[in-house]
Order: sequence, then C-alpha cells, then structure tokens
Amino acid sequence: MRNPLLFALVALAALPLTNVTAEDAIILNSTSEVAALSKDDLKDYYLGRKASWPDGSKVVVVVLKDGTSHDNLMKRLGKSSSQFTTGWKKLVFTGKGAMPEQVDNEDELVTFIAKTPGAIGYADAGKAKDGVKAVAVKSQ
Repeated sequence: MRNPLLFALVALAALPLTNVTAEDAIILNSTSEVAALSKDDLKDYYLGRKASWPDGSKVVVVVLKDGTSHDNLMKRLGKSSSQFTTGWKKLVFTGKGAMPEQVDNEDELVTFIAKTPGAIGYADAGKAKDGVKAVAVKSQ
C-alpha cells in the first residue's frame, strides 16, 4: 500500500514557489523626499485621507486592477477590493478626491510612477527601476 503522507509531501514540493518568494514593496516617484512611511501613513495615502505629501505636492495613488500584488495591498490596508473602491467612490462623489489610477500590470505601474511626481504604488520589489524608489513601511 502506498504511503499517502509521502505522496502529499511530494505533491507539495512540486508546487511552484514564485508567490512565496516574491517580495512586494511600496514604491514612489524618485523625486519624492519621503524615505519611509508608517503603516498609518500608508493607509491614509491609499485610502484618500491624505491628499498631499509632507512637501505639499499632490499624492497620486496608482493600483493594479487585480492580481497577487493588488490582493496583498488590500490585506495590508485591511480592506476588500470592493471596500477600497467604494471608499474612493464616496470621496469622488463628495468632491474630496479622484479615483486612483488603475493599470493592468506591474510594468505599467512602475512606468507610470517613474513619469508621475507624487505617485505611490505597490509592486514586486524586483520591478523597481530608474525613476522610482522603494520605501520602508515602519510598524509605527
């Protein structure tokens, strides 16, 4: 008789590990003077509670339409995708904000951030390139 535990271990070992090893990062346009964000600041910028950076420049929020990085961001914010969208729609309706820019993939997101002063996004750390910088998120 075959050992079911051995079979399960072999099956688990065969699973791809790309999502486990990928590390997401908060990235900003390289002209930003911000070097690190607190968790509260991250939530405030992404949820539209803060519309400008400490230097007074406008915050431009950029998100992926979907995918693992987008899901990771929603978890970090403590929101579902629908809660996130609904919150922004309320800000738009009341004249207190504009919907975040949406892009199809991380390459587009990084390119948009590189070209847009004040932009903030969330992507695999390996996607960072000239024109953007990764920033640390401090627990408080």
